Amino acid sequence: MQNDILSILNESEGLNAKVFSLVRFKLLASLAALGQDGATYRELKAALDINDGVLFANLNVLKDMGYLTSGKITSEGKELELYTITPEGQDEWKRTRTWLCRFLRCGV
Repeated sequence: MQNDILSILNESEGLNAKVFSLVRFKLLASLAALGQDGATYRELKAALDINDGVLFANLNVLKDMGYLTSGKITSEGKELELYTITPEGQDEWKRTRTWLCRFLRCGV
């Protein structure tokens, strides 16, 4: 049993520690589920109930890490920012989710 825990903890070294925040988990999980359809800033704010400053800062961190991209779209005559997850972001989310499941013993 103790070897399992040590093994799981040692595996954490392969993860990006900058991903480990509730807001970033929410963003990566949501955008991973949406795939290339992505979501607008407004949609993310409403669905995840994250205030503007926190949302903006965390989206930018994930973009800087190469896990998200953004671009302008026009909807109902308004220009909106659309966020999508990159293949690197999908891979990191999958690694993080797998590790968390093992850590929490919810199986993989």
